[in-house]
Amino acid sequence: MSRRRTSIVIVALMLAPTLVLLALFNYYPAVLGLSRAFTRWETGEAPQWIGVGNFVAMWHDEFLRLSLRNLFILLIANVLKTLTMPLLVAELLMSLRSPRWQYILRTAFILPMVVPGMVTMLLWSFIYDGSVGLLNQLLEAVGMGALARSWLGESGTALWAIIGIGFPWAGGLALLIYLAGLNQISGDVWDSCQVDGVSGLRRVWYVDLPLLLPQVRLLVILTLIGTLQDFGSILILTGGGPGLATHVPALHMYFQAFRFGHLGYAAAIGLTLFVAIFVLSLLNLLLGRRLERLI
Repeated sequence: MSRRRTSIVIVALMLAPTLVLLALFNYYPAVLGLSRAFTRWETGEAPQWIGVGNFVAMWHDEFLRLSLRNLFILLIANVLKTLTMPLLVAELLMSLRSPRWQYILRTAFILPMVVPGMVTMLLWSFIYDGSVGLLNQLLEAVGMGALARSWLGESGTALWAIIGIGFPWAGGLALLIYLAGLNQISGDVWDSCQVDGVSGLRRVWYVDLPLLLPQVRLLVILTLIGTLQDFGSILILTGGGPGLATHVPALHMYFQAFRFGHLGYAAAIGLTLFVAIFVLSLLNLLLGRRLERLI
């Protein structure tokens, strides 16, 4: 018992610096931000308690309401991208008989993950450039120059151009998770499918997808969280424009805090996003478990 207590004390002492830093730089700012959501807190001024005043202001904020439409489109598009192309590529990779080619192609799809996100955004800004962009040059090369435009500079195409970033949306974390899930499926299951004549899309729909429900549920919630929180790519590419064509609530929160100095109002938006993420995560968990039981 003495040795066990000594080891526990040693481990606790070694973990203490990390826990202190986490509490100081992660948890304390988060809790402070949530509490300041109920105050009028302007840059250079002391916070003043106003209760739900910020949330009432959010209800009447026309810019925030317009940004919700863009957020809804991005949520639907990102979930569809996560549930389709990575799964298709994972199934195709698993169908290869050669382990060597599986490894080579898997590495080729995963390798872009090491590229910094900023570099990727700058690359896509060049692709969408209205004058020398690769996309417009490709359209002109195939005789479709009439379709060329400033993809990020027009309100009708800016949001869809952002959705198109990463095309064909087949690499990264989602592919790794699907591959891990498929590797966990016993080979006996696939052998049974082959004997019963269940192959191709029928096997994917009736066998693989039900067994991949935990991975699907994880990817859905990660996609929802990432979409609700992300504004960096939009800030870099369009700044929320043109007009409000690509404006989203997270970007609105950023502008309110660091451009207009309304820190309390920005904290209220952040709290609302936190509640939305929590509710969506809970619904995803409950619905996913119920679906697994039915299957």
